[in-house]
Amino acid sequence: MKKIFAVMLCVLLVMSLCACGSSGQSTYTIRRDGKEYVVDRVSKKISDGTHTYRYSLDGDSGGYSINITYPDGSTYWWKTQSSGSIVTGHGGWSNDYDENRYVSGETLCDILEAAVPEKAESKNILLILVLLAVGIFNTVSPHTAWYLENGWRFKNAEPSDLALGMTRLAGIVFIAVAIITFFV
Repeated sequence: MKKIFAVMLCVLLVMSLCACGSSGQSTYTIRRDGKEYVVDRVSKKISDGTHTYRYSLDGDSGGYSINITYPDGSTYWWKTQSSGSIVTGHGGWSNDYDENRYVSGETLCDILEAAVPEKAESKNILLILVLLAVGIFNTVSPHTAWYLENGWRFKNAEPSDLALGMTRLAGIVFIAVAIITFFV
């Protein structure tokens, strides 16, 4: 019964941590040069109140590319690369692009830079798996975990209820740390 309770507690912990994520806003508004621009991340459009521009944004803060399509079909693009603290970029446009007819591509790229995701850091999956395995083992079988840690040193030793409870609690903490490390 205690093992079932411990497993259910772990499942509830995992489910509660998964529900904490936020997807962020799907639209945001930026004011630039006296105009308000609305960026819709879902439909990938920017509106200045008069015209609507489609865009694609690929990559992260370590390097990204932005492609903007104007209402008349002309295009503007910008690409960046990051190497440490040095960021370089270059861009271009289609032959029919006219920066005087619509908002300039540079302005629209500046507006979209707020939507560039942060560079994802690599995670130590092996450490996460070890923490998870030790946590599950300590939670499900605290008597065996206690014996492997302390019991082998003494003849006919039995753990107290407090020692078993602390071993189980340590297991739950290991599981929580593994899950938080995985998602953060």
